Amino acid sequence: MNKSKKILWLLFAAGMAVFVGYATFEAGWTEIAKTTVRGRNVPPEFIGKKIAFVADIHCGEGFSPARLDGLVKQINLLAPDIVLFGGDYVSRNGKNTEKCFSSLKNINAPLGKFGVLGNHDIEAGKNEVLAAMAGAGIAPLVNENRHINIGGGKITVAGTDETWYGVPDGAKAMEEAADFTIYMTHDPAYFEKYQNDKAKLLLAGHTHGGQITLFGLPFSWLIHRHKYRYEKGVYEEPGQTVIVTNGIGATILPLRFFARPQINLILLEK
Repeated sequence: MNKSKKILWLLFAAGMAVFVGYATFEAGWTEIAKTTVRGRNVPPEFIGKKIAFVADIHCGEGFSPARLDGLVKQINLLAPDIVLFGGDYVSRNGKNTEKCFSSLKNINAPLGKFGVLGNHDIEAGKNEVLAAMAGAGIAPLVNENRHINIGGGKITVAGTDETWYGVPDGAKAMEEAADFTIYMTHDPAYFEKYQNDKAKLLLAGHTHGGQITLFGLPFSWLIHRHKYRYEKGVYEEPGQTVIVTNGIGATILPLRFFARPQINLILLEK
């Protein structure tokens, strides 16, 4: 190998080392992404309430039990009234299901914890994950909803089944929904298939914000089954707010590049 080729290989190796080092650091550099949802038929009793939304923990796939305990503490410090989970709690091998939910059980949410399933959860064992969710005080939403009441005010939290392996049914999930409904699904592609005027706040995960991006430009369409209209971040639609979180964990590689892990904190206002 001549001298110029050696220099090129050394530069490449140095660049890869810098990339891997930074991407490893970013994978643990969680941000609190704050969004205020105004109007949208928010009942007066719910004005000022805080919602924490978390997805794609992938516990056991580069996401250690110690880091999970740290996540629980971080969420509790935010003092949310409602905590919502967007699926993919565990890795597909299902080895850490018990540990994952024994930690999530310690999250405090005075008005309730609710969650949908992700594709990894179903691969890990749908029934086992649903049972673990219930044991951790997380109400599973599989084409169904739950009402939250404060005095005379009511909102609904609705969720659909997972899109890859399940049978999502948005119409069933939205049956008897309140005029202000939070609508969750793991894969944001489903938002393009089903719409409902009562769904004022739409939440999803799955894309990881691209996880490893071109300096912030997502290209998850290269590895997913769908070119996403809602890829990452906040989208304001007529009468609706759509939030696609970057998620917390990672899959395949425990790395992130310009797609920091997120806890989404949502404030309801009039």
